[in-house]
Amino acid sequence: MPDARKRRPTRRAAAYLVVVAVLLGLGAGVAGAVRSWQDRCEVVDRYALAVAPGIADAVTDVLARADTGCTSFTVSVAEPGDVTGLLGTGEGAPDLWIPDSGSWATRASAIASGPVQTILTPIATTPAVLVARVGQVPEVATWRAALALPNLRPGNPLRTGIAASAIRAALAETEDDAVAIGTVRTAMAPLAQRESDRVDEPPAGSVLFDLIASDGGVGVGTEQQLQEYIASHAPETAAPGTVALEAVVPDNGSILLDYSLVVTSPEPDRHRAATAAARVLADVFATQWARDVFVEHGFRDPAGHALPDGAGLGEITTMTLTDESIAQETLRAWAVLALPIRTLVAVDASASMNTSVGGSTLLQLTEQAARSGTAMFPGSVQAGLWVFADDLGENGQDHREVLPIRRLDATVGGHTQRELMNSLSTAVGSTAGDRSAVYDTTLAAFRQMQATYDPRAINSVIVLTDGEDDEPDGISEEDLIATLEREQNPARPVIVVTVGITAGADAEALAAISHATGGTSYIAQEPGDISAIFVSALADRAG
Repeated sequence: MPDARKRRPTRRAAAYLVVVAVLLGLGAGVAGAVRSWQDRCEVVDRYALAVAPGIADAVTDVLARADTGCTSFTVSVAEPGDVTGLLGTGEGAPDLWIPDSGSWATRASAIASGPVQTILTPIATTPAVLVARVGQVPEVATWRAALALPNLRPGNPLRTGIAASAIRAALAETEDDAVAIGTVRTAMAPLAQRESDRVDEPPAGSVLFDLIASDGGVGVGTEQQLQEYIASHAPETAAPGTVALEAVVPDNGSILLDYSLVVTSPEPDRHRAATAAARVLADVFATQWARDVFVEHGFRDPAGHALPDGAGLGEITTMTLTDESIAQETLRAWAVLALPIRTLVAVDASASMNTSVGGSTLLQLTEQAARSGTAMFPGSVQAGLWVFADDLGENGQDHREVLPIRRLDATVGGHTQRELMNSLSTAVGSTAGDRSAVYDTTLAAFRQMQATYDPRAINSVIVLTDGEDDEPDGISEEDLIATLEREQNPARPVIVVTVGITAGADAEALAAISHATGGTSYIAQEPGDISAIFVSALADRAG
């Protein structure tokens, strides 16, 4: 039995849809109909339905008019990339999901903690379009050419299918040509790198369109989004000075976003019950009256036919990407390029790091490597600093935080984080112990990065040490590796990059630690290698 069901009085379920009906202006007729079919139920089964923003109003409208028997649905609005993250752990995962592209189900199933099952695809469709001010929409022959526009505002394809649609369309037009596929990634690279400097999510939907109206540029959106925007900015209601927008597709056509109904409840019994509820909902969505509601909201029917009464773009050539693996691989490339660096650097400060090599200690060489390494990266990089040795921290801890994670261009006390990262010698002083607690510190840093995980970044730990773990009371190598493998979350991955400073480091153990999290291990055989290897470690995006 679904754990979200509610015994009588069942009017509470009806009341939810009545409120929706009133808010939508559907009137007493719909509200009365809702009461009629809900009042005959002894038990009402409730399911959480996460819906992509663009179609949420239409879905709510359909639910307010539909007879779904003794099953009700509570709608929440969520971007598909956010729902995919929830499915990775199962915590907070919805029972049902309507993403803005059927491809999200494929992506989510690869990391989900439970089954991901598509019940109906598509519910409705809408073509991807380029949006700009009237008269300023560029004429482009292909989506590859569109990706190369200097003023393109593509959005975040890791979070929304709408933003990903430009990339998917470019791949669809080059699918049978490996060389051409490579050119898509070449065109995509500067867009992804530009994204890495953002500190917030890029605008989408009406917010993006407002930005284009005020500042210009070209956005990636959908026909439905622009229809909705135009309706809310009609001349008789628009503010004075409002700039009109229009949409086009490249000469070779566009790709359709196919909104799909997916079962996502991770628990087996709940998943089976949610599947039955989804079939009820699918039957509703398949009715002609429900399809008419979606058309009223600016969506095309499942076959992609043009909107009635001359609305929208009319008939267009539609393209299809048949090999989904190409898109998934390309979006992974975007993820690597676009996500900024967020790392916690943990440096061995035990007595052996005071060993003199060529007039400088190993700790000083590491400090110089940090200075030259951080100088090569933009201020958007986030980094923090720990040092470790036995009993170096408070309350018997073997690590001490020198700097919390901040952007390198953040200013604290008149100094940038970049400058403060180059303060190892000052931070350690002369209090370091003889033993090196590599394993305990690695686990603590890994857990710290998990607890403060930033989904918009490559989250990593960089451990630099000149020796092996010799802390007698600490975790063993075997237990550390087993713990890292067990606690690694594929939806919130943290990679551990290890750097052995000179040949005295335990290369085998460091490699095993990195491998457990999908990271890379480096060994600086000579002191002069430390600087270059630190740069590689800071940029490491394995995993």
